[in-house]
Amino acid sequence: MKRRFRPAPGVAVALLVSAACALGQDVDIDALKVVASQSLRYDSNLFRRSADQQSETLSTTTAGVEFDKRYSLQRVELDLSFNHHRYRSNSYLDFDAVNYRAAWHWSLTPRLHGLLSRTRSEDINTFDYYRSFDRNLRTDLTTTGNFEYEVGRDWSLLGGMTQDERSNERPTAQQGDYSLRSASVGGRRSFPSGSSVSYRYIDGRGDYKNRIPGVSASPTAFDQTVHELRARWPVSAKTTLTATIAHVQREHPGYAVRNFSGTRGNIGLLWNATGKTGIQVTLARDISSYQTDTASFVTSNRLALYPYWSLGPRTVLYGGYDLSRQSFGGALPGTTDDNREDRTATATLGMRWNPIEALSLTATLGHERRTSNLDGYGYRNRSARMDARFAF
Repeated sequence: MKRRFRPAPGVAVALLVSAACALGQDVDIDALKVVASQSLRYDSNLFRRSADQQSETLSTTTAGVEFDKRYSLQRVELDLSFNHHRYRSNSYLDFDAVNYRAAWHWSLTPRLHGLLSRTRSEDINTFDYYRSFDRNLRTDLTTTGNFEYEVGRDWSLLGGMTQDERSNERPTAQQGDYSLRSASVGGRRSFPSGSSVSYRYIDGRGDYKNRIPGVSASPTAFDQTVHELRARWPVSAKTTLTATIAHVQREHPGYAVRNFSGTRGNIGLLWNATGKTGIQVTLARDISSYQTDTASFVTSNRLALYPYWSLGPRTVLYGGYDLSRQSFGGALPGTTDDNREDRTATATLGMRWNPIEALSLTATLGHERRTSNLDGYGYRNRSARMDARFAF
């Protein structure tokens, strides 16, 4: 099995101390938090199967540190966690993960500032779209460097570079390993009311890695361009509307049958109806690569509602209802297009209680149901989760 690099705890601490020293400051112990948490999750259908369902309980123990400190015009952040995942019945799925986010919000002048960051996330691939009982850990790495230059009171120039990397413990055809390097340029107009609108042009070059032998039309590289518009509108003191719309085009040199283009984005509405109640509504669309013989991409349309109700100063009741539809397109020539379409409905109900400032207790119930026009892809799952988080 391929060995994975796992940064030692001392590396993260050394980077944090070095960043503070470079800014001419000692580490402020008040800005540093030690975090510990424990969660238990029950799934009635772990492998998301229409038949032969198997229940499972997952225990996750997490320990880490959080650091957030401002030094004059600079700000340094670190969120580092060590995660211990253990399955009660399927112990072969057990894994340990190191996740982190390190960020430096830099500023040369009040008008010229930006962000340097790196994020690492490791988790097990879910079983809803991977028809396998095998353990397959997925690691995502994102490195970002961007800048904003405020030309005047209302206008800003935007630019930056990003590298996204994904690797899987086992090669996958549908959404396999890749590396994407992107450069962006754009501008933003801000208004006295707090509203803003921005545009970015993003040009990217990518490579697919660890391709599975025998899969038809398997490109090893791709070009991607994105035209993106973002807007924010504080409609009132209680209501904020945000929107993102982008046109994505991905081309595969030598494998035009895998090309795709389309619209992605989201519209979000946050309404704080009263001091104790509110709701967040999200309408989203996405398009991404999904390579099999009968598909080259998948589009997803989603509607989500998240209401909340503060029962008291330390207790919040919240819920969620999420509807999504996934449509698969781009069948290869010579294959039968099955026009696969999945519809998923997820409902959640939970409560969060903070008996003291440092302790947070959460309990959540969930129900998920997926239907498909293809046999064997639908399923039902009931879940229950309890979390305890302590930060000091």
